[in-house]
Amino acid sequence: MPVMTTYRAQNIMRELLDRLKKTVAATLPVVTESQNATDASPVVTLSADATPTTGEKIVVIKVIPTGAPAAYDVFNNAGNKYGPHIIQICTEKNFEGTTDNVLDILGPTELLPIIAEAATMGCTIEWYRTNNGTAPTEAGITGTPAAKWSPLLYNPLSGS
Repeated sequence: MPVMTTYRAQNIMRELLDRLKKTVAATLPVVTESQNATDASPVVTLSADATPTTGEKIVVIKVIPTGAPAAYDVFNNAGNKYGPHIIQICTEKNFEGTTDNVLDILGPTELLPIIAEAATMGCTIEWYRTNNGTAPTEAGITGTPAAKWSPLLYNPLSGS
């Protein structure tokens, strides 16, 4: 049974999206908000235009809680889960041929603000990458992440 999303996951996404709308508005101005059909986790797609396709600047972000609640109340109902959460980021890989004369899809101008802002949220971050020629979508957030980062110290703000 999948873990349902939490109010905290939705708050994390709202705060992260509010920050990203200010920092990457010039290169990723189109924001599409949705939620996962199975567990209602918040999903946001940032893109360069209203019709994102392969090879264009696209970033998909999803926030999920980690595992099932560990505590139960006096009525044996699952307790509220306040943290920790995982921020999952999906992008398309750059061209990796023998002669790399193709511009990177997402450069430092787009990636650095997204990763930096996500890191300030006090969550574990997982970065997934679809193959070059495959546009990133929520379905690309599967398998083993290309990179994973967790904060060394628990951020008290991330648990409230």
